[in-house]
Order: sequence, then structure tokens, then C-alpha cells
Amino acid sequence: MLALCAGVFYLSSFAVAEDAKEDKLSVTADNITFSESTGVMTARGNAKVLLGSLSLHGDQCLLNKNTGNGLIEGNVWLKIPQADVTGRMMEFNLNTGLGTLWDAQGVFSNELTFSAQKIQRTAPDQFSIENGAITSCPPENQEWVFNASSLDVKLEGLAILKDVSLRFYGVPVFYSPYWFAPAVTKRTSGFLMPGVGHSSTSGTFLKNSFFWAISEQDDATFYLDYMDMRGAREGIEYRYAFAERTRGQLNFDYLNDRRFNDQLWSVKYNHIQQYADNLEGRINVDAESNVSYSREFDNQTFMRTRRYTDSSANLHSAWDTFALSLTGRDQRELEATNGEIFSKRPEVKFSMMPQRVFGTPLVADAQATSSSFFSSANSNAGLDRLDVRPTLALPFSAGPYLNMNPWVAGRAAWYSRGAADTKPLTAEYYSAGLGIEGPRMFRVFEGGTDAFKHSLTPMLDYTYVPGYEVDGTDRQNILQLDGADRHDPKNLLTMTLLNRVYSRSRGDEAVRLNIQQGYDLNEAARSGGTEKRPWTALMVELKSRPAPWLLLNADLTYNHYDQNPDTVNEELGIAPEGLFYFSYDRRFTRVPLMTYSSGLIGYRFSNAIAAEASAIYDEVLHESAGTLLSVKLDSCCWGVSLTAGSRVRTEPAVGGGTRRETETRFFLGINLKGIGDIGEKPSPLIDRKL
Repeated sequence: MLALCAGVFYLSSFAVAEDAKEDKLSVTADNITFSESTGVMTARGNAKVLLGSLSLHGDQCLLNKNTGNGLIEGNVWLKIPQADVTGRMMEFNLNTGLGTLWDAQGVFSNELTFSAQKIQRTAPDQFSIENGAITSCPPENQEWVFNASSLDVKLEGLAILKDVSLRFYGVPVFYSPYWFAPAVTKRTSGFLMPGVGHSSTSGTFLKNSFFWAISEQDDATFYLDYMDMRGAREGIEYRYAFAERTRGQLNFDYLNDRRFNDQLWSVKYNHIQQYADNLEGRINVDAESNVSYSREFDNQTFMRTRRYTDSSANLHSAWDTFALSLTGRDQRELEATNGEIFSKRPEVKFSMMPQRVFGTPLVADAQATSSSFFSSANSNAGLDRLDVRPTLALPFSAGPYLNMNPWVAGRAAWYSRGAADTKPLTAEYYSAGLGIEGPRMFRVFEGGTDAFKHSLTPMLDYTYVPGYEVDGTDRQNILQLDGADRHDPKNLLTMTLLNRVYSRSRGDEAVRLNIQQGYDLNEAARSGGTEKRPWTALMVELKSRPAPWLLLNADLTYNHYDQNPDTVNEELGIAPEGLFYFSYDRRFTRVPLMTYSSGLIGYRFSNAIAAEASAIYDEVLHESAGTLLSVKLDSCCWGVSLTAGSRVRTEPAVGGGTRRETETRFFLGINLKGIGDIGEKPSPLIDRKL
């Protein structure tokens, strides 16, 4: 850190030497004399030397124009970009850039303050500092200070410090007789700040990392973490950006877990490359050991609860009217299930963008795909599919507030085998529909301080897919692998009422309320059998921001035949101006029965003390799924955080079965303003809404 002191002097003296070659030298003072015989200029009283971006002030200045040697003394003030430095006296040479500054004090980047008894530039790339100190605290309240009795620096090389100490409130908390650090002005290799914490399932852990600046286009971080209950965990994160539109990242982690005698590993790789303006490639590799690494160590709830890994590769090319893509996908189970996961070998997809037909009002688009699937459970259960779907529509307006869109689509598909046998099959059928939007109505409500515009838009959608009298034998034998294989007869009328409220003063949407329900005409016409249920579940979706500090969202699907909701989701965010914020989520599904509530609350007790707590609660099992509590103490120039949390984990065990345990974790983080972070502070269990 004390290398910043040398960096400030390096900038100043370098500016003197280099700017002298091109910029005009200006010297002003209350009194200036010049000796023709010696070439010495003497400036007394408010002496000022200006050269390029450098400004040097003092009570008196001597400058030899022949040799370039200079001396300025008395209330010396040096001002350069990003730094202000004061001192008692400064010697310098305009030609070599070498010099010495005594009793230096300064501010770097408006954040770090430093002092030194002497800063000396002995060569173009070498400096020495005597009795130096640096801190981001104000001079009148230096709560922490780094000190060194001496510092020798070789730029783009190594800085050697002697008698290095860190003091908090005058009390030494760290000391080393020698310390070595890189002294570079560019991105460079070196060790990163360590992290420390404790977990009830991993023990006390120490996180160590080394950054390798390979080139301007790529770098890597190597990890070696030690957990006293589980052993050493190795990892690497490699990043590259070889061109403006070519970038990627590779992550690999490995642990020979001595606690459970497992070998855990994880590989994540993402690559994006733009080959041309209309050609882009993407690769995503996602692989893990049989005992999931993510479930053991990932902090994201989604990663800890997912059922399978998902790798893919895609090559996509698009023109004004057409698009062509090649996609492959591989999914692997992370837990034993009775289901079967199908992955895609390369799928070729051709799309024709919506476009008018020979200048008529008709709009046509089409998709054609060739897909190959393979089963994760049965290597002989592969399937090939060729699918063609053309669509023809006639959108038009029946007035200023009424839009209509009738359409008809066809489907022709070939499958290498069916669901019930291994014989190839073909399916040909059509679908049709009509979309009506409007008439749109609105009204403006004037208030005391604001005006609101309420718009009401009814929508009606009709979709028809013929019954199994049209190629029904083959359609019913289709193995459903994705959304493209949905072939059920449909005679559905869907009604939607969209409400929007706009705020004039805020210039955005304050409330959106969408109500939707469908009526199944086929179900209504069905005779005999079980009770008819033509009405689909009622769907209500609310998104609102009544005030800048308030967010309220909710959605539900309600089955009025069972008189119960199928799903309910609630979301609340409160963040008034001041010291308090609150976020809340609740997710409910009836089949399968799951209800989770999660919350986040933060409060700043004062400018110095703040706390944040987050939790997830399983309402079905009546137990906590995770908690996290963090307390942070902030000073003007440093901060410390203590975080404690717990989570319940159910993991597949080697040899079958599962193991269930509650993990308790502790983290300690320290921040020195202007220097960096030491330790770790995990993210809350849910995102802050506002």
C-alpha cells in the first residue's frame, strides 16, 4: 500500500521530465531575478512553477535552466492529476525527472492520505521512502494507519518494505519485519486478500487465491481453500476476452472430501463469440460429480435445489427475414428419479420472420426443425424428429382502438418412433385462431399533486386444434419431449382484461392488473363421464409501484371447481427514505404441495451500525430452510461485518440413500476504505426488492 506514495512522486517527477520536452515552462513570483552567467533563476515570494499538468508552489524557487536542476522550499505544494502533495523542500531535475521531497504529506485520488519523512527518486524506475505512512482516515482522526520505516521500489517490479505495521486506534494489530509486494502500474499477478470463516459441516475454513495476469486479453485466479473437517479444495477461474465480441469464463473446482469420503468436482464454462454481424456462437458446459458440488457449497438456492445439470451449444445466424440455428443440449440428473430426461443432439432450426405476402395484408411466418434426442436412462431410446410449422395471419384494425388478428397454422411432423412402439410415424394437422384486442378505453383522474391515467383493454383469444378425427392415431402416439409435441385437441376461448394506471409526475406505470380466464368449448360439449369443468383456472396478476418506496406484486391461479388456489405468489418491497428496508416473498403450489416464505430486513441504527437479516421458511414442514444475519460496523474509513447463518441440506449419499443435516456458518469481513476487503460477506438469501 505504501507503494502509492512512490507512485505519487513518480507521477510528479515524470511529468516534470517529460512535459519539459513539449510544454512551455512558466515561472512566476513576487520577485524574479536571473543570472546570465550562471543560468540560475531565483523566484522569491509566492513562487509558482507551471509545466503541463504540474503545478508547483513554494516560498522560494531556484532553477538552473542550463542543467535543469531546481530547488523549491518553504510551504511546498505540488499539485498533479489525482494528487495533492505538500512538503518542506523539494529538489528536482527537469531533464532527468529525479529528485527528493522532504516531510511529504498528501492526498491521492481524494481518498488515501500519506506521509513520509523523505521520498526520493533515484533512477527513472526506482524510488525509496523513509518513515512512510498511509491511511484513508481524515488527519484529525486516523483510526487505522499502515507504517513502514523504509520502502524501496522498482517500478513494474518489487517493493521491499521494512518494519511494516498496521495500527488500529494506535494499537498494533499486525507487524512484519519485512514485506514484499508488487510495485506495478498495470494489472499484475499476485495473491488476493484471504477469507476466513467457520461452518458446522466444514469446520474453520481459510480461502486463499492467486491472480495471474496472463496477458491483456486473459487472466486466471487459482484457489486453494482449506477446511479442517473436509480437506483442501482446489479451483481455477479462467477469463478471456480475445476480441470485442469474443469472451468466456471457465470455472473448475475439486475436493477430495475426507468427511464423507466423496470426490466432489464441478466444471462450468461459458463462451460467446460473434463470428460476423449476423453469426453468433454460444457454449455452456455444466457438469458435476454424482454427489453434487453445488448442493454442498453453492450459496444460491436455485443451484442447491436443481435436479439436473444443463449443458448446451448454439450457433445462430440471422438476416432481415430469415434465421438459422444449430443447437445441442445435454442434461444429466443430479438425483435418482423415476423420470427420464431426454437431451438434444444438434438441432437444426430454420425460421422465417413474419413478413407480408407479395405486398398483400397477409403476414406469413414459418419454422422448420430437425431434432435428435437421446435418453439419459436408456441408450436405445433415442428419437429423431422433423417438424414443419407454417403460419398465415391477416392482422387489421377495425377502428382506432380495436385490433384483430385471424390466423391459421399447419403442422407436419415425422418421428422415428412413437410412444407405444418403435415404428416411425407422421402427423399432419392444422390449427386456427382469432385474436381481438380492444376497444381500448381510458380515463384521466386529476389529483392534487399528480394525475393518473387508467386504461382498460379487453382481449379475446380463440384457439382451435381439431380433434383426433384428424390423424388421431398418430397424434396420440407422439412421445412428448418438449412444447413442440403438444397435440391435444383444443377449442378454447380465453378472455383477458388488462388494467394499467400511469402516473403523470413519475412518467411510468404505477399499477398493472391482468385478469384472465378461459372457457373450453370441447369440455362444455362433452357428454357423460365425470363432472364437466369447462372453465380454466382464473389467473390474476398484479404488478404495482404505488410509490417510489413501495412495491407490491402478486399473482394467483384459482380453481373454482375445487374452490382452492392452485398457485399463489406474493412479493412485497418497502424502502422509505431513511434507515429501513424490507423485502418479502411467498410461493405456494397446491400440487405438489409446497409453501415457502422468505424475507429480508435491514436497518441502520446509526451512521456506524447496520444490521441485515434474511430467512427462508418451509410452511409445509414447519421448519427453517435457511437463515442469515449480518451486523456491520462502519467508521469513516473502515468497516467490519460479522455474518452468521444456517441452512438445512438433504443430500444424496454415496452408496444410495440420503443424508440430512443443518449447516451453521460464520463469516468475518473487514474493509479498509481505499485499500480493499479482507474476509468474506455472503449475499442475503433473497434479493432486495427496492
